[in-house]
Amino acid sequence: MPKMLAFIDGSIYSDSVCDHVIWAAAGDEFDVSLFNVIEGVYTAGGPSNFSGNLGAEAKSKLLVELSELDQKRAKLAQKKARLVLDLARERLVEGGIKNVETHLRNGDFVDTVTEFQDDSDIIIIGKRGEAADFAKMHLGSNLERLIRSTNRPVLVAARAFKPINRILVAFDGGRSSYGAIEYIAANKRYADLECHIVIAGK
Repeated sequence: MPKMLAFIDGSIYSDSVCDHVIWAAAGDEFDVSLFNVIEGVYTAGGPSNFSGNLGAEAKSKLLVELSELDQKRAKLAQKKARLVLDLARERLVEGGIKNVETHLRNGDFVDTVTEFQDDSDIIIIGKRGEAADFAKMHLGSNLERLIRSTNRPVLVAARAFKPINRILVAFDGGRSSYGAIEYIAANKRYADLECHIVIAGK
């Protein structure tokens, strides 16, 4: 059975990722693995230099309080991530996806992709994540890292899902271009879509 990997983080793109999963799976049975990866935002950093500012007892007390605060933040991050996954799973099931597995991971995003991508057919991710700077209009850092590290097709979800009726392939004669065409031709989801192949040159 074909398999999708989908990555969400609770950003405004998460619902769109789910909707793109539902669209991509239409007319076929897919196993969907839904991931939320926490990359250690709340792990304690290196030792701070309090010399000249605090006495030994005050410094020790502050370090304990900071450690406890980090632990509380980490627990809250875990609870939030689990809730995001549960809500996304409900959305997928309501959209007709029968086989959904959720994964809450702690660690590096690219390591997670590398670990699970080999038995997947396509990866779906939002254009930006929760921590993106929308004012800069750049792609999210995880998306860039994913595209550079994966050997699987990647479907990038916009902020809101819109029905997909046309495909454009930027063809340069390379292996990836041929791979994209072969993937589209072999996948019945794209059979009724209008397809354009564009070659740009001087």
